[in-house]
Amino acid sequence: FIEALDSGFRLLRFVPTLSIGSSLIVFSLWSLLLAAIGALIAVQFLPFFNDLSGNEDAASGFIALAQLGSVALSLLSLGLAHLLSGIIATGTRASFGARRTTLSMAWKSLSGRRLRLILATLLMSGINLGLLLALTAPTLLFLGADSAILAFVWAALAALLWFVALIWVNLRLAFLGSAIAVEDLSVRAGIRRSWKLTGRGFWRMLGQLALGYFLSNQLVQLIITPIVFIISVLLGVGMTTTTESTTAQAAIAIVSVGLLLALTLISSAVLFAYFACLVTVCFFDQQMRSEGLDRSEEHTSELQSPDHL
Repeated sequence: FIEALDSGFRLLRFVPTLSIGSSLIVFSLWSLLLAAIGALIAVQFLPFFNDLSGNEDAASGFIALAQLGSVALSLLSLGLAHLLSGIIATGTRASFGARRTTLSMAWKSLSGRRLRLILATLLMSGINLGLLLALTAPTLLFLGADSAILAFVWAALAALLWFVALIWVNLRLAFLGSAIAVEDLSVRAGIRRSWKLTGRGFWRMLGQLALGYFLSNQLVQLIITPIVFIISVLLGVGMTTTTESTTAQAAIAIVSVGLLLALTLISSAVLFAYFACLVTVCFFDQQMRSEGLDRSEEHTSELQSPDHL
């Protein structure tokens, strides 16, 4: 159990350009997409936000909803772990022979499988979002029927049900990206393969992945919290000492916000890089537990044989 968590950290340190580099690229693109969607929403609903700013109670409620949305968005980001684990899985396999894999080497080795990895990522993200929308729909119906109490009760229950369903589905399909990358499977065959491998040792894998995600998140927060505090203090000092220059204050604010966004991006990338490393380690560990290493290699050879293709 503990060895798998430690192996994830050692793999992260062994191939940092592959693990952290791929995660930075993926999360940069993800952040740009979210920024574009956020800007579009802000432009479309600008009158609503102007009215909202004039009502303190409504603004407080909206901020609370925005915080809940941020948590939901971070959970929806779990779909990206399938793409990252597929990319990193090639380096994990090579690390058994103490061979380092760069990001460019991994990308080249995934020729013919990249589109399947992207489709698997979109599929898992769609499933996670679909579960959220399906469970949220009754809340809107209750609000439309002026049943605020029922809407509140169902919203709380729906949040719990969505969290449980999200964990269960993503755990059973946790090895989808790794199976596609390592065994050259189709998306459908990868789903069956992941479902089979996670059929045994469910609670052990849940503990490994959940504890690994939690510990890595705490470690990242421990590192960036002092930096965020220092930036906040410097922002306050800068704003105080430049009260006569609005241009200087705007420049300080822009730089501070940029630094905070960069820290958020880097911390998210490191967190998911480790999580993807842990997923690939658990994938090979589960292969050896259920089939043995020789059997898993034989399975891969069969899948890549001309008769199978």
